[in-house]
Amino acid sequence: AAISNNGGVCAFTTLLTTQHPAISSSTAQNGVRKGSVMASGGFGKTAAGSGMSKGKKGMKKKSRKAPSYELKSGTKIQDVLNPDIFADPNTVETIKTQIRNGEICVIRNAFIPEFANAMYEELDDTDAWSKNEDYFNDGYGFKHNNVYSKSDFSPLFLQANEMFETEETKEFMSELTGRDCSGESVGAPSYYEVGDHSLPHTDHVGQRSVAYIWHLSKTWKAEYGGGLYWAPEPLANAYLHASFNTLVLFSVTPFSSHFVTSVSPKSKGNKRLAYNGWWHSSWVPKPTDPIEEMLASPEQRLTLTHAQIQSINDMLDDPWAPRIQPPERHEAVVDLRRNIMEELYPEAKYSPVVLN
Repeated sequence: AAISNNGGVCAFTTLLTTQHPAISSSTAQNGVRKGSVMASGGFGKTAAGSGMSKGKKGMKKKSRKAPSYELKSGTKIQDVLNPDIFADPNTVETIKTQIRNGEICVIRNAFIPEFANAMYEELDDTDAWSKNEDYFNDGYGFKHNNVYSKSDFSPLFLQANEMFETEETKEFMSELTGRDCSGESVGAPSYYEVGDHSLPHTDHVGQRSVAYIWHLSKTWKAEYGGGLYWAPEPLANAYLHASFNTLVLFSVTPFSSHFVTSVSPKSKGNKRLAYNGWWHSSWVPKPTDPIEEMLASPEQRLTLTHAQIQSINDMLDDPWAPRIQPPERHEAVVDLRRNIMEELYPEAKYSPVVLN
């Protein structure tokens, strides 16, 4: 009962304005079938047997200028989010509802201007980009520029990573999203130039729990391409075009299908810049955990990470793994796994027409 790293489709929509003018969303409804597309979604990590990420360093490094803004040690995300948005209980409740409902949540003017402008300047100025490009035998592929090595991070990038990683930030995001964000947090700069893209995927890999994309592009137009396309939405609502200081959040599941459209030659002289990453879960299921109670409802099962599902499979299938006792409980977990697979990896709703 091993499962593949299913991919989704990465896209953003023409957004639906909700209670606060800074927030909009698209609703996730449909899923992807088993064995469709790999769900890597970046950071140079590829699934076993799927190939290698080809990183090519860019220009020779130039000396860095002093950052125009600094984050003090211990800064948490609440300190730099736009207080006009996150101090409003109704707006926060809207965000919570959208993410818990499997929607993509789009927050305009998300961070305080000083921080957003400083991050844009750092992204625009860095020359540490490396090209990451790969294509896989199941149809997934990507091509974009990133800065993955911490040794190439500017001081502000390192400070931002530390801010996303603080316990206070992870607790805040767990409360906001309804997902376990107590594991590691990873984030890195990204830059899409002409021809760059990311084919359909879900990000449902490892312990990824909540994804974030902080868009930091200035003077960007829809005709430049590079749109984030949220696949569960109808076409009219599916595009989210690059913009400045827009934070995108979504719960990572087998149904969080999205992709990034190819950047057009019309974008020459403009940069599609972002800082993106994931908060991870820290829970690894064990035979002694009350798994049946923890995963009693479809809503609870939907929050399983890919690694957690595989851990449950290993409990049942790996002859060297500790057995679930007593036997009656083992059978109950077998039934639970059946529900997990049917709900999270449903069969295709269509079948090809084949002439005999």
